[in-house]
Amino acid sequence: MNVSSVAASSSVSYTSSSASDTAALEKQKAKLEAELEKVSASKDSEQAKETKTKQLEQQIKHIEAQITQKSQAAGSSASAQSAAAPPDKPAGNHKLTAASVQEIANATTDSAGRFDIRV
Repeated sequence: MNVSSVAASSSVSYTSSSASDTAALEKQKAKLEAELEKVSASKDSEQAKETKTKQLEQQIKHIEAQITQKSQAAGSSASAQSAAAPPDKPAGNHKLTAASVQEIANATTDSAGRFDIRV
């Protein structure tokens, strides 16, 4: 069995920090872990098993680092966005008023987790 094919098939790098990329990394990690179990159960020589195991473990660690990096980047960008700018002031002579109990009860959240109250 060719050991280099294992290393070449799994080295993928992502640059976007979206949730779908994190999910793709999780899937890739799961595939590598399954492949790691197959290697340990295979009938290859001990030296071949050891080499493949080391390569797969290294790739898994690399993917875990990418996942950690993405989760930290997503957390820092969300906090930077929330602290970046104050809310817009109302146009004209309108004053800001507190939302009613009914408006709060009907409030939803947007994709970033912020409340969206339509008045």
